[in-house]
Amino acid sequence: MKQKNNIPKKEIKKKEKKKVNDESKLVGFSTLNQVSGVPKPHSYKSRLQVSPTKVIKEPLDKCSICGQTILNISQAMCSPDSSFVHFDCVLDKIKSEHPVRENQTISYIGKGCFAKLEKNENGSWSIIERYTYESQENYEKMKSYVEEAKV
Repeated sequence: MKQKNNIPKKEIKKKEKKKVNDESKLVGFSTLNQVSGVPKPHSYKSRLQVSPTKVIKEPLDKCSICGQTILNISQAMCSPDSSFVHFDCVLDKIKSEHPVRENQTISYIGKGCFAKLEKNENGSWSIIERYTYESQENYEKMKSYVEEAKV
């Protein structure tokens, strides 16, 4: 029997096997939660009181553009005359008023503003024009109205 570094063959095989098992740390995990270290669910129930979840009481106003009822106020905007409008109605109205070319689109960019975007040769988008539909004052009113409407 040959010996490697004065260690019998049997002991070398044992050490090699341990190395193989140690290299693959994900062996034996069956879920992503086990891999990421998320603790297992347990039957412990907290005695702390949980406050009830607030729900928005929908005002069910009519859209001043299409005339249909606004079912979800969180998906609505305030028009310049302070009436509620569907977000999609505003987007369609702006698209019809400002035609776009093949490499352009109109998108919402936040806080009541829309923009005409153009895609260049590199594939990145740049703003060509901005359209403010909802004033900052109306935006703040709408935000506070939704917070007050929570029950």
